[in-house]
Amino acid sequence: MTTSSPYTPPRPARKLNVALLLALAALATAGGLWLDSRASLDALQQTLTQKAGAASGVSKDVQARAEHADKTARENSARLAALEGKVGDFAGQAAALNSLYQEQTRNREDWMLAEIEHALNLAGQQLQLAGNVAAASSTLEAIDARLAKLDRPQFIPLRKALGQDLGQLKSAPAVDVVGLTVKLDRLAAEIDALPLVIDHARQQADDTPAPSHQGVPAWQRLGEQLLDDIGQLIRVRRMDKPEALLLSPEQAFLLRENVKLRLLGARVAVLQRQDAPFRTDLSASERYVRGYFDTQAPAVGVWLAALNEIKTTQLSVRVPDISASLRAVRALQGRPQE
Repeated sequence: MTTSSPYTPPRPARKLNVALLLALAALATAGGLWLDSRASLDALQQTLTQKAGAASGVSKDVQARAEHADKTARENSARLAALEGKVGDFAGQAAALNSLYQEQTRNREDWMLAEIEHALNLAGQQLQLAGNVAAASSTLEAIDARLAKLDRPQFIPLRKALGQDLGQLKSAPAVDVVGLTVKLDRLAAEIDALPLVIDHARQQADDTPAPSHQGVPAWQRLGEQLLDDIGQLIRVRRMDKPEALLLSPEQAFLLRENVKLRLLGARVAVLQRQDAPFRTDLSASERYVRGYFDTQAPAVGVWLAALNEIKTTQLSVRVPDISASLRAVRALQGRPQE
């Protein structure tokens, strides 16, 4: 009997199958990982694509808005340039109007200062010629009130000068020039109605009752008639003013006119503030009235009392001037001081 040895397959072929299986498994795992990674990458790419699309849309919107804003800015710039041009035109017109206003204001101020100077000159003349302190004070107060309404700093020196002159006028002794002239005019108007001494004598003669001849014989009445006629021609009276009875009607008229002229002279002296001529004319008027008029008559007594009251007035008072105000207004006019 023949013996045979058993056949043993080779070992290396089995090891190769295991290695192949491991390699396939690794390859499958790697493919799965690759597929998973690819899916993730696709999803990420899709997401990025969507976000990029959204970002592109936002960018387009932003760009559209930027273009709109740029267009609006250009339009606003054009409008601003147009407005700047109009503002420039308005500024030029405003400058022209301001220049015209300043010129007109200067002209009005020049006219006003000229009017103030004229008023001050008139007030000064009234002070020097008539001594009318009240009228001068009223003029200065009116000027100060007019300047106060304007309320401008350049008029402050003038207002100070006006206040200074007003203080002097108010502290000056007042002479009622208007009142004196009115009283003198009234006395001159009343002189025609005052009775003369000769008028009183004639009235007494007219008032003497005629003698009664009742029951008297005819021859006696004839003698009394002759004596009465002779008495009408010749009267013997005791008179303290014999010259007053010698006035003819023409002389009586001239006497009254002379008294009026004296009173008129006193009136002129009052206006010129001349005390000596004033008293001289008043004394002459009183002398004429006491010498030729009936001082026993009530009207003559009242007239002489009024004349004596006028004689107590003092005209020789110092009248203040308003030179400070005149200097101030001339300084505002730019004129040299006189």
